[in-house]
Order: sequence, then structure tokens, then C-alpha cells
Amino acid sequence: MKFRTLAVALGISTAALLAIPGSGATASLQTGTERVQSGPNKVATRYLTQKLAWTQCGDPEYRTYCAKITAPRDWSNQYSGNDIDLAVSKVTPASKSKKKPSRVIFGNPGGPGGAGLGMAPYLASQPGLGKDHLYVGFDPRGTGDSANVTCQGAPGFTMDARDRDNENLGLISEAALLTRPYCERQSRGLLPYVNTAQTVQDIDLIRRLLGYEKIDWLGYSGGTWLGAYYQTYFPAHVGRFVLDSNTDFTRPWSETFEAQPQAFERRFREDFAPWAAKHDDRLQLGSSPRLVIRTYERLRRELKKQPAVEEFLDGSMKITYDQNTLDQIVASDMYTKMDFQSLALDLAFLRGLSAAQTAGGPKAAQHKVDALPPARQQELVRRATSGPIGLPPIGQAFGDDAEGATFTAVTCNDTPWPQGREVGDELAADLGPKYPLIGWSMNENPCFYWDRPALTMPTPTGKGLPTTLMVQSAHDPATNASLAAAAHQRYAGSRLVTITGEGDHGIYGGVNKCADKIVNTFLTTGVAPARDVSCKGEGIPAPSAPYSGDEPGAGTPLNRIAGFTKAVSGYLH
Repeated sequence: MKFRTLAVALGISTAALLAIPGSGATASLQTGTERVQSGPNKVATRYLTQKLAWTQCGDPEYRTYCAKITAPRDWSNQYSGNDIDLAVSKVTPASKSKKKPSRVIFGNPGGPGGAGLGMAPYLASQPGLGKDHLYVGFDPRGTGDSANVTCQGAPGFTMDARDRDNENLGLISEAALLTRPYCERQSRGLLPYVNTAQTVQDIDLIRRLLGYEKIDWLGYSGGTWLGAYYQTYFPAHVGRFVLDSNTDFTRPWSETFEAQPQAFERRFREDFAPWAAKHDDRLQLGSSPRLVIRTYERLRRELKKQPAVEEFLDGSMKITYDQNTLDQIVASDMYTKMDFQSLALDLAFLRGLSAAQTAGGPKAAQHKVDALPPARQQELVRRATSGPIGLPPIGQAFGDDAEGATFTAVTCNDTPWPQGREVGDELAADLGPKYPLIGWSMNENPCFYWDRPALTMPTPTGKGLPTTLMVQSAHDPATNASLAAAAHQRYAGSRLVTITGEGDHGIYGGVNKCADKIVNTFLTTGVAPARDVSCKGEGIPAPSAPYSGDEPGAGTPLNRIAGFTKAVSGYLH
């Protein structure tokens, strides 16, 4: 389903109405006297003359140095005295030459809100990239070691999204409505300025302080949105841009999230369920995709009826396994096929846990947990308490609080959303029956109640830019392949690399050899495919020892970036 705009266009300040398909109702968009942020602000001299104090961050083997730069809280009001700090990282090429690298490449892991200091050592670790780049990462405003926003204490969505009782829908609406006041009160005035129009100007300040005329770019997920807007604001400084796992950056944020339920459901039903059924002799979740889905649905009903509240690691951690915990685990494990085995093991464990509780009560269930080795208990705790790495569904957890708060601020601040409870309830009622994994939760969205800053940004078109290389897997759950196709069609000069038979979110960096070769060639030589191309996916591995770490250099691209970021963060004071 797509929202159908009746009278609104980006770049034009106007009252607007939004039709809700099938409801016979209309919902008003956020309106007001909007400031059209059509281009960058002139930079005050004091920001351009600051000297960066680089300090080694992380182990010496990472060759990573970090610094903080000063930027205005509001680029349109640089003389207010309200400055913020931004954390930046860099890795120089591993060579004896002291000559300045000829090019610079910035990386962003997405979110929006993902901390990105680890992008510098991650880029430097790529064997196919040219060795004459300066590799740069940064924590966007709002998150990581940069100035933070927070929504701590805001009510979470603990209700069952599938419960359509009016009282339950009212509780969901109230929780969504209360999110912004918590975020605003605790973010010390920064919240309205955590948006893409501000962040792209932060990026260009970093470019100028590093002394480069143009930047190259690798952006994953929400980093495709940020990269396209940087291109729009600073076309003269655009080098070779790679956008991997694409939002539709040519349309409002709402359209990217409306496309998620279908994509998550497709990934679950067409990729995970057939794989689990194929290996039923080892996984025992069902001998057909239909039976695997039935196992999930039956377990969901049982955990809703009787949640399992268990103590892990000698009572140091308590976890409630209910229908929401189950949905969170399943959705988070759709991002990479490398998590399919862990999901299968968790589903089997939870099925046994629920059965033990039904037969013998809470003590029997706790005994089942106590019998697990400590390493397995730690893994279960980690998986039940961490959000996905990548663009999460609206309403679901994402990383730590600063990352989650930045995600909410950017997605709600950037572009207009229809306002009011009816919009979210109608959307959930439309998508839920078709795509139940996350479709019912579409009303768990604070953007439907958000008081946006007076901001209208220009629509990215790609006109007048060098070639932009877009990379997309066909069954990506978080950024539906339909988004990449739509953005590509509207983005002048873009080339689309589609990985068929693949559903991972975040491709470049080891998921597909064909795609890696194309990206490396483009970033090192500037040569892009003459036309759109496709690469064949390399398949889902059979069950084996599951990956269970986030150490630098291990796992999928986004996991490796997160591992590097963890290793090099916290060294700036």
C-alpha cells in the first residue's frame, strides 16, 4: 500500500491532505510555515579554522585515529553559541609514503542513527579497495561519541500489536504520542536539529577540515538516504558514491517504512521457512515451509497466553519471553542468512521452554534455562535484548538509546508524516492481515504524532551528478527491493546492481563476490557498469556452528562495522 498524496510536494509550503486507502477518511499532514532548506549555509570562519587533535583509538593494529570537531547545533544560526561536538575517525593507507592520499572515502552504516567510527577501519580492511584512499568514519549528530539525543523513560510498545481491541489500540497510540515529549525534554534542545539537512552540512565541514575537494562514499541502508542528500546539497563535491541496501531517498520516509511489512514477510516465508524445512532432520521446526510458519504461529500464541519469565546467568539478567520478544527475535534475524541457524535454535529452545512451563510450571521452565551452559545463556540474553543492525521497522528496538533516539528524530523530522491515531490504525489494519510478522505493528510509530521542525528539503534527483552505483539484494527485508527500483528510476545517472537469490541487508564486503568486484572497480577506478547488471546470490549455508560474536573482522558487513565501532569508540573525552 502507498499513501496517496493529494496536495503536497517537497519544496513547497502548503496545507496538505493524505488519503487513507480503504478508510474513506483523510488525515492531515504536518504543516506550518516551513523553512525551505534548499542548499547549505555559508560556514562561519571559526569552524573552518579549528585544528583537529587526533588521538589513537582502539588497538594499534586498527591504525585508527579519532578527533572531535566543533559544529553549530543549528547550521542556520551559527552565531548563537550553541555548538556541538562530532566524533570523526580516519585510517591512512598502509604504506611508507607520507604523501597525502589522493582521495578520501566516507562511510556510513545507516540506521539512521548508527554510530560510524568503525567505518574507517572497516573500509581500510577491504582487500579490493584501492590503497590511495584516506578512510573516514564519523558518528552522526545525535549518536555514538558525538553529541547525543536520548528518549530514556519513554513508554515502549509492550502491547500485542495484533490485538485490535479499542483499549489496546488506545494504549499503543498513547505510547506513540508520549515519545516526543520524553525525547525533547532530555535532549537539551538538540532534538529538532537531528535531521539530514543538518547532518550533510556536518559531513561537508569534515571534508573541508580534511582538505579534500571531493569525497567518495559508501553508505548502507539509512546511509543511502544520507548519501543521496549529500549529493543534492553539495553536488560540486561528489566523487564516487555507492549506495547499498536502498531506501527510496526520492520520496518521504513514510514510503520506505510502508514497504517493510511485505519485504519482511517475503524473507521469512520464502527464504527462512524453506531453508528450515529443507534441514528439518537437524532443526525440527517442520518438514515444509507451511509447517515451519505454523510452528512460529503456535509458539506465538502460547507465549502470549503464558509468557516465560526466566533468570539467566545466576540471576543477573531476567528476560520475559512473550509474543513481542518472539517477534523481535524473528524480525531481527531476517537481516542476514548467517542468523538463520541461530533463529532456528532459538525457536526450538523457546518451544521447549514453553512446553516445560505448560507441563510443570515456571520452576520447570527455569530448570531448563539453568541447565544451559553459560555461553549459551549469554547468547540468548544478547539476542533477546539487542535490536537489529540496519534499518529497523518503526516501533522496534535499534541499538542503544542514542542510536534509537537518533533514528526516531531523523525519520520523524526529515519529511512530513500523516498525523493522528486513525492513520496508524488504518495502516496496520490494511497490512497486518497480509504481512503479520510486522504489518500489525505499523501503528507503533511516534512520527504520526510528531511536531516537526519547520523544514522542507529538496528532493534528490541525481541530475548533474556523476554516476551513482546502487547495490540491492532481491529479498532485502529492511529496505524492500521495490524501493531501490523506484529510486533508481527517478535518480538520473544511477546504475543498479541487483543480487538475485539473496536477501541480506548490507551486501558489499563479503556477501557476494560479483557485487564486491563491481563496487571495488568503481571505487578504485571510477568505472561503473555501462548498464544495470545482476549478480547471482551464493546461497544459504547449511546448518553448522553458528556465528556468535561481534569482534572486528568477523561476521557480515554490518556486524563487522559494529564490531569495529565498538573497538574504537570511547577514546575521546
